Formats: sequence, structure tokens, C-alpha cells
Amino acid sequence: MVYVIAKCMRFLCILLVPNRVTYYLGMIMVRIGRILRKNTYNSSKASDIQIISMFNNIKIKVDRFSYMGGSIFWTGFHHQNEIIYLDRYLQDDMFFVDIGANQGEFSLLAAFKLTNGKVFSFEPVTYQRNLLKENKALNKYSNIQIYDFGLGSEPAELPIYTSSDKFLHHGVHEGLSSLYSSESRDILQEVIQIKVFDEIFFDNLTRLDFIKIDIEGAELYALKGMVKSITKFKPNILIEINEETFLSAGYNTKAIIDFFNELNYNFYQIYKGQLKVEKVISFEKWGNYIAKHNGLH
Repeated sequence: MVYVIAKCMRFLCILLVPNRVTYYLGMIMVRIGRILRKNTYNSSKASDIQIISMFNNIKIKVDRFSYMGGSIFWTGFHHQNEIIYLDRYLQDDMFFVDIGANQGEFSLLAAFKLTNGKVFSFEPVTYQRNLLKENKALNKYSNIQIYDFGLGSEPAELPIYTSSDKFLHHGVHEGLSSLYSSESRDILQEVIQIKVFDEIFFDNLTRLDFIKIDIEGAELYALKGMVKSITKFKPNILIEINEETFLSAGYNTKAIIDFFNELNYNFYQIYKGQLKVEKVISFEKWGNYIAKHNGLH
């Protein structure tokens, strides 16, 4: 019965959320789906792996007892507004870079949209990368290149940590992997390789249209390692702004703002799947924002 209800919920969320007229009704359904995820979580079971259809009928293998996978299982999305925005923005010949690709919600959408383009997906955590590879194969996408290392401002070999708390998020939160250990990220997952994007890719790049980056505090260092590419191609950048993870990495939100100011970028908030006209000046709320070069419209 759970699987039938979830399939119906996904259908309704995917139908209603992208439509501006039914958006709020769709978001009510998303909230109901999140409640159902929490209420059906079984802490005695390690996992419940399911292959489902997410937004745009993309096949994805998820663990319904995990935080992000469970969200996709119940609603067809984990990042509703960001996915809708990208679905409207991406054109078929673009080059998309996904830093912190996880199981592939963004990479799979980009591959679906970029029929004549490329997707570079960076996921150093073995478990998540293997799921991403399986999801690539499920959809027979040939335009995703998956890399098994993380990105930074200099090459390194570093431990990566995650949370041991399954109860706070009603399941394992597979999006918490971080290079910076803390009270809430106290489990060593593995040791990963860090490489510098510009050192590997810059000389052969012919375009770079969009970067999505969400790597739990390491964003500034990864971006510094691709500053030549960003300066040359001026891609739009979807970035998570989170003061807590920035501080754990040794900097603050102001450092991110200063970095983008030097590149002549402005920040915009995503609302109902589109960008607000007003520039974001201060970041009082945690969330994902679009950084956009001032010379682009």
C-alpha cells in the first residue's frame, strides 16, 4: 500500500508544482509527502531500495528510508524549486558541472535536458557515486561523465565525515558528507582525493554554462580552484549558502560574497521555479541561491 500511495503522491507533486497556477497546491502535496516519509520511516530496517520515476519521468534508484532519497520517493523531487528552475533554464547544448552530485538528482535532470551537451559530475563518496552510476545506467545516459574525486584549491588526500544521527532526519541524511568534522558530523566515511578543476580541465574547455555546487563547507575552496574557468565562461552558479558549514571550513558567508563580488557576480533567490528580480544583498536565511554574472541577462 505504501508504494501505491507514494506513486500517487509523486504523480500529483510532479503535475502540480511546476505549474504556476497550481504551485501552492503542489507544495501542500509536497509537505504531505514529507510527513508521510517521516511517518513511514522504519528505524529497524537498514534500507529500502526502490527504482522509481522522478520529475520528467527520469528513472532513479533511491533508498526510501534515507532523507533525500525518501523525499524523491514520496514527491518526485528533493529540491523542487531548483529543479523546476533548471528545467526551464537549461538548453540542449549546454555544459553542466555538478559538484557534490550525490545520487544524481541534478545530474540526471541535466543529462535529460542536455541532449547535445555534457554533464560533469563530481562525487567522491563511494556509496553515493555507485548509486549515481546505477542511475546513469538506468536512463542510458551517455552524456554524463562521473568523477571519483572532490574539488578544491589545491590537490590533497583528505578524510570525509558524515552524521551518525538517523533520528533527527528520520533516516540517514546522505547529503551531509563534509571534509570538516563536527559534533553533528562525527563518522569517518573514507579518505578521498581532492583535485583542482582548472588544472585538469581549463585548457580543453570550450564552454561552461552552469555550475551546481553543494559540498558542505568546501564551496569556497572548490570555486577558487576553478576561478579561471568561471572568469572565462561566466557560468550561472547554483550554490548553497550555509553559514554553519562555512564556519566549520574556516571562513564565513562574507568570504563567499567577496569572492563573487570580485568576479562581478550578483546573487538571486529562486521563487516558484524562477529567479526573483531583486538582487540578494544579505543572507539571513540558509538556502540555495543563483549567482549570476552582472553582464548577463
